[in-house]
Amino acid sequence: MSFFESEKSVIQVSGSALTHNLNLIKGKVDLDCQVMPVIKSDAYGHGILETALLFENMSTWGFGIYEMEEAAILRRSGIEATLFMLSGLLGEEAEKVLEFDLTLGVVSLDELEELESRAQTHGKRVKVHLKVDTGMSRFGMKPDEIYWTAKERARFSHLEFEGIYSHFACADEQDHAANERQLRLFKDVIHQVKLSGWHPRFIHMANSAAIMFNKESHFNLVRPGIAIYGALSRNGEARQYPGLRQAMSFSSQIVHIKDLPKGACISYGHTFRAKGPIRAALVPVGYDNGYMRKLSNSAEVLVKGRRCPVLGNVCMKTIVVDVTKIPDCRVGDEVVLMGEQGQEMVSAVELAQKASTISYELLCLLGKLNRRILLKG
Repeated sequence: MSFFESEKSVIQVSGSALTHNLNLIKGKVDLDCQVMPVIKSDAYGHGILETALLFENMSTWGFGIYEMEEAAILRRSGIEATLFMLSGLLGEEAEKVLEFDLTLGVVSLDELEELESRAQTHGKRVKVHLKVDTGMSRFGMKPDEIYWTAKERARFSHLEFEGIYSHFACADEQDHAANERQLRLFKDVIHQVKLSGWHPRFIHMANSAAIMFNKESHFNLVRPGIAIYGALSRNGEARQYPGLRQAMSFSSQIVHIKDLPKGACISYGHTFRAKGPIRAALVPVGYDNGYMRKLSNSAEVLVKGRRCPVLGNVCMKTIVVDVTKIPDCRVGDEVVLMGEQGQEMVSAVELAQKASTISYELLCLLGKLNRRILLKG
């Protein structure tokens, strides 16, 4: 959250949209398949505690998190659900796995040894899931390391080997050849560990895109992230997946209106020159708010339910928009930079595409850098 909160600009998070999206995802998987909402990075900018509280009684398997600080916030706020560390230990954190009663996604043999030692010292048992690197080339153990661990798991008497998982690199591109390769390798690894006598209770690989487009990857647990927040695109299209509801909106107000003559140049660099007389409205939002400079001369905002183009370069705290076609607009009128107004919508997917990025980045930035409120209805 920004130190200087603007009274005129606000992020609104729809609780009803979040619960709608979770229920839609549940309807995409079999009854024996559980759902683990991923709420890392402050729930993609939507508020980690608010989201967890909203979902806690919706029969989820637990929550996917990334940092120990996230675990601390949730546990100290009374969240008792399973908390799954998605990508192993980040530094010297084994003690806190025990303190916060976490389920750990183990990504290396060293982590296994460290966790076993700490658990033995405290006389506790820790639930772990082994992560297989099937092609992401990021976190995860090699298949041979997984096979060795499955055979030698009795050596780790203070660890409960509860699950095995992996992660798609290209799931949002439905026809990408890597999807089939990764899934095939993951299935081979599962087959081999079962031959060694280990039958993982939970098997999971599917992220949001795979939940929607690759049923074969569901197994008995799925990990939706961006779909929970209603900003999943389909094969790079500038629109969200049908049925999902975008949970986050971003709005501000007009603070000044001025009439400009033909030929007037606008904002830094004079990248926009008026082809005729125009009416320009100033909105107190800029890249300091996470409204990216890449949106200069390309994005549109909503005023009185109509699309209005952004003129010139986005400034640190100001954008200029063309309201020539809305003669009755006034200072103080609402401006929707992302979200719905009337019959129109500027989606996170659309805005991200115009900024040459992805909706994940946009949501995280906007949610972090602006005043945010949760609408429960």
